[in-house]
Amino acid sequence: MFKILLPKEEKYFEDFKDMLSFLTEMAKYTHALFSSDEIDTTLILKIKPLEMRCSEISQKITKRLNKTFITPIDREDIFALTKKLDDLSDILLGASVRLETFHITKKIKHSDKLSAIVHTQILELDKAIQDLKVKSTNECKAVKDLEVEADKVYQQAMKELFEKEKNAINLIKEKEILELLEEASDKCQSAANVILSIFIKNN
Repeated sequence: MFKILLPKEEKYFEDFKDMLSFLTEMAKYTHALFSSDEIDTTLILKIKPLEMRCSEISQKITKRLNKTFITPIDREDIFALTKKLDDLSDILLGASVRLETFHITKKIKHSDKLSAIVHTQILELDKAIQDLKVKSTNECKAVKDLEVEADKVYQQAMKELFEKEKNAINLIKEKEILELLEEASDKCQSAANVILSIFIKNN
């Protein structure tokens, strides 16, 4: 009977891997969306179902946690990492959808750099999940270094935006989107912190 309550470690790791697989696809399309000189909103149609899949996995993990007394790693860490990854998918979708909502048709300066950094961070998170059992922390450091780079790009983007954009409405629109992309980078760092916590507790 008790064996039923003891989930195999792979269940959670496989869920995390699946979420990061979908997030990698989302980040790829998000970067393509923000890199084009002319915004191709059809890419948003590819991003939306990926976000839904992340939400579905998040709900599945939460339900499993509610039914399980003993978990292979700390329950709080499982929930925290799930929440960070789900939030990240929400932010990527939010940034993308706003291009359509705000009727933005031209590339926002520096958004391509920020989306590229987020894409790379997610690739590093994916590697970190794969390496959980060998206790590697290299990827977590890489995510942090990239977050520092994203901060610098964001600060430069804000400086140029407030210096050059004379239309207040356009300024508000672009500022909000750039903030979301920077927030996505921060969320990657938060996820890396949880993974690092798992490393430390289980080393």
